[in-house]
Amino acid sequence: MDVLKLLVLSADDLAQALTMRTAIDGVTDAFSRLSDGRASTPPRTAVAVQAVGGTTLLMGADVEGLGLATKTVSVFPGNRARGVPVVHGLVLVLDPATGRPRAVCDGTFLTALRTGAASGAATEILSRTDARVGAVIGCGAQGRTQALAIDCVRELEEIRLCDRQGEVASRLVEELRDEVGARLVAHTDPSRAIADADVICTATTSATPVFDGTRLPAGAHVNGVGSFTLEMQELDGATVEHSSVFVDSKESALAEAGDLVMAESEGLTSRDRWVELGLVSAGRAPGRRSDSEITLFKSVGHAVQDVAVATLALVAARDRGLGRLVEL
Repeated sequence: MDVLKLLVLSADDLAQALTMRTAIDGVTDAFSRLSDGRASTPPRTAVAVQAVGGTTLLMGADVEGLGLATKTVSVFPGNRARGVPVVHGLVLVLDPATGRPRAVCDGTFLTALRTGAASGAATEILSRTDARVGAVIGCGAQGRTQALAIDCVRELEEIRLCDRQGEVASRLVEELRDEVGARLVAHTDPSRAIADADVICTATTSATPVFDGTRLPAGAHVNGVGSFTLEMQELDGATVEHSSVFVDSKESALAEAGDLVMAESEGLTSRDRWVELGLVSAGRAPGRRSDSEITLFKSVGHAVQDVAVATLALVAARDRGLGRLVEL
């Protein structure tokens, strides 16, 4: 009888296996492969859990030269009031030659890491090299990795961590104080947080805009990673209208990026002008054109990110003897 041996990687295992720098490099490479047509990525399935306002997402990808993986992730905003994480998930890494399961990873940690890494990649590619002030709106698990990522790719002097619940922002300041080089400041008002900011990340589950886009500083770079359905609009029309728009995948953006689709329906942007980040990272499309330009990276999350980060984690975990091998 063939015994299936599966390596189980916990959040602690993943944290030891991967650095943010490694994750950023992996996601950048994955985006390039996606835009080059070297990935098989069917549209993800969203299961609405209407009774509690939650969503369970099912996705997977085969990325040439990287690997094969599938993921299930649940986003239940009501969990915050229960003192439970908003996001839960599992990632299954498969052998691309046989389809045989190789490892299962904590998808909650991995999702936060790869989402932060995507913003890190976009910030490194699109933001001004002299960026000094960062702002992160939303201080949950996603906000944490957003701050780590932008601090990794730019020599920021200050990062403003903003959450409508001030104690949440203050707690994240304390948690990250020894992990970033920038000075950390807690905020509760997004308008104040984005004032004169060079890099701005939004990582909330808000269905309505979290700041007024007319107040964006010239030359700012924005990473919008929180909203992931056509009904959610974390960024307002003014932000989209005044920005050069970059996306993880144009197909995914059209299916799930309410921020962009709503703005297009109002005549404030056009999908023809949206550029996939992978084309820029591969040198096939221009990125920022001037220091005064506002750039926007809108990401709804893509399975190629999971493949890249999970595969890197599996290789590192095996090299370092991390994880627990189970027989099924």
